[in-house]
Amino acid sequence: MKMLRKMVGIYPTKEQNGPGYIPSPLGLRLGVDKVTGYKSTDFQGKQYKGDKKVLVLCTEDRYFEMTNGMLFSTGNNVQETAVPMMHISNAGFEFDVITPTGAPAILEDWSVPRKDDAVIEFMKKHQAKFNNPLSLDDMITNGGLNTESPYVALFFPGGHGSMVGLPENENVGQLIRWIHQSDRYMVTVCHGPAALLAASVNNSDPHPYNGYKMAIFPDGVDKQSPSIGYLPGHLPWYQCEKLAEQGLQFVNEKIEGAVHVDRKLYSGDSPRACDELGKVVAESLLKEFSK
Repeated sequence: MKMLRKMVGIYPTKEQNGPGYIPSPLGLRLGVDKVTGYKSTDFQGKQYKGDKKVLVLCTEDRYFEMTNGMLFSTGNNVQETAVPMMHISNAGFEFDVITPTGAPAILEDWSVPRKDDAVIEFMKKHQAKFNNPLSLDDMITNGGLNTESPYVALFFPGGHGSMVGLPENENVGQLIRWIHQSDRYMVTVCHGPAALLAASVNNSDPHPYNGYKMAIFPDGVDKQSPSIGYLPGHLPWYQCEKLAEQGLQFVNEKIEGAVHVDRKLYSGDSPRACDELGKVVAESLLKEFSK
């Protein structure tokens, strides 16, 4: 059976230098765009000139163990990381990358849209931010979550890596609650919402986004992904199921490029949503901070 699946291109591919697996040839063909939907905009000539920033929280974990013991070589999806931030950067907002301990951000190298020069150039320009991110541990220890903070938005990029390490990190939870309590923007896409589970780690209060509606990558698609070899096995848990237990609600059941705004929670369901999500967030930030 394994040989047959390899022959038809639906068996996960062993990574070259490591114990994990990346998506099968068919999984890559169906799940990774060669060119994104990014379309540059000048926001009607408006551009922010102040010191407010966006904080991009990335995973520092590469491997996600499936129920069959196989390791998925993941991280943050490059398209889902870059495209929203390209619009936000075009609007004039700087951004910093942060990981739980300051270890390098892990990106899915195989998710690079290899024929999209704009995305490749953007990631190359900002590679140092991902290689040498800020430390969330240090930020919290040094009292960085305060009214003087320049960060007006927190972005959780997609990629299954957002399901590894971040959801059980108490400091991530503290950051999420601070974002909500201080009326700042929360932005998520695809599997990025999984990190929101951290808000309930060692905290018995209702989830800060309890009752909010959002767009998200559906569990139903994740459950089908092993059949084409995108995942090397079934996930040990599913983000929609866990977030629903915390009171969050979802506006989509399929991948349809959905973007949703509920108060200051901005969300997109998949790579298809990234272009519109970035524009909507950038426009909202410009509206509030360019007065």
